[in-house]
Amino acid sequence: MKPRGQEVLYSRPLIRKVTIMLNGYPLLLFIIGLIIGFWLMYFILGICSARLRRIDERTLVFKLPFVGMIETEEETDRNKGFFAKKVADDLEKVSIFKKFIDTDIVLQYARDYDLNYVGLEGDTDGLWSEGRLAFTTLSKGHGGRYNIFLNPDLDRMSVCKRLSQQVGITIEPDELYTFLFLHEVGHTRAAGNNCYFTALINHSLSGGRRSARRRRELKNLYLQTEKYADDFAVQELMKLRKERMN
Repeated sequence: MKPRGQEVLYSRPLIRKVTIMLNGYPLLLFIIGLIIGFWLMYFILGICSARLRRIDERTLVFKLPFVGMIETEEETDRNKGFFAKKVADDLEKVSIFKKFIDTDIVLQYARDYDLNYVGLEGDTDGLWSEGRLAFTTLSKGHGGRYNIFLNPDLDRMSVCKRLSQQVGITIEPDELYTFLFLHEVGHTRAAGNNCYFTALINHSLSGGRRSARRRRELKNLYLQTEKYADDFAVQELMKLRKERMN
């Protein structure tokens, strides 16, 4: 056991060292804050002095600090023409769609029901799951709120027979994709199908673990959603039939 005086003697250098370190921290923080302040001031001044130059009638160039030169195209409503290459590509895709559905119908419902994209890609990495006829997703684009996808590889006769029994009217093979398209349109809020959004939200919030009661509730909600979409598709298909007869 060491004498009390010796113990105190050994501890004094350590106390002085700790005191010096603590006294140095405010100075270090002040220096760091000063550097950050100068940097922010320089950045703000740089933003204020950013220059905008026009290269041609549509192209603008911004010069920003740290970022450098940024080139962008000005959005304008003065354009009276169209982008020929894009239209040519789209017309080629439209010709493919005409094998399945009247594209005039697609365009009409796209305007009325806020559709963004209609495609033939499948639900699993571009491929179609067995038994999947069509599906709808919410769009992230600015052109609309919904994307609709139709399975191009269906056996029309067998699918029409099953759907006819399901909805209570005869669906002809040449009407199959029109009906499937209208069914997916029937999932949209513009069609009045609020159950679709409720089902999506509840499915996401419920997570992977669900009680038996929760599973029954989700199943009933799903059935309501599909029933509403079926009724909408039947109603709209009957309207299209009457229009063709007139």
